[in-house]
Amino acid sequence: MRHAFLFVLLWCLFPAPTYAAAPSPTPTPPPPPIAPVDFHHLPWKDGESVTYLVSWGVFEAAEGTFTARQKDDHWEFKLALASRGLVDSFYPFTGTFWSILAPSQWKSVEYGEYRFEPHRVIRERTRIDYTAHQGTREVWSEGKTRTFPIAEDAVDDIGSMLYHIRAASWSPGDKRTLFVYEDNSEKEGMVECQTRETRAFGTWPVQPLLRLSALPGKGTHHRGHLLLWMTDDARHLPIHAELEFRYGSFNIDLTHADKTLSITH
Repeated sequence: MRHAFLFVLLWCLFPAPTYAAAPSPTPTPPPPPIAPVDFHHLPWKDGESVTYLVSWGVFEAAEGTFTARQKDDHWEFKLALASRGLVDSFYPFTGTFWSILAPSQWKSVEYGEYRFEPHRVIRERTRIDYTAHQGTREVWSEGKTRTFPIAEDAVDDIGSMLYHIRAASWSPGDKRTLFVYEDNSEKEGMVECQTRETRAFGTWPVQPLLRLSALPGKGTHHRGHLLLWMTDDARHLPIHAELEFRYGSFNIDLTHADKTLSITH
């Protein structure tokens, strides 16, 4: 139960659907995948840092800081995560998670984590070989290596998914399919831009926002629903998310963003 609870928090910070959809009696074609991303016009700059607070009802649960770094010809994203408040009192944890994109394309080529929980340490890395359509997962904490098939030509991991959503162009009614690999299995997320809204969240002023909804596709295993609000401007900065999950309701709020790295066109 405790490990499952931590897993929920991680997926809250990475807005990815991990819940199962009921089978449809009349299958419909999936929406098209997100169009190729122009790496020369991304909604963030090298060194951007954003911090989010995860709340479980009225209680603080975790805090995470994302950083984006451009390394030569590719991007690397990192998340530093730690328990907060009530969760920290009965199950303290910390973790560092990273993901690396292929040069000039939106393809996750590596993701991994160092996670420290009471009586449990996880150190692992996964690399993806698109030519062989194979992933290799090295579990350093167990001294094991596993391989698994990769079905798609371009996939995300839960670390790069948030940035992929930010990098896409969105208008109300747009629908995208995201193929996300977590652990050693493919999960499919159906993301839709529902509307434009003008509202405030937390300490952030009233401003134009895009509201996105994430629903489950194949490979997911829990029921729930995710709503994400991000700024309707060049930066596409997520400032609030709400997740209904079998363990309860979670809010994710942006508490800090580097204003010096604002994007202008």
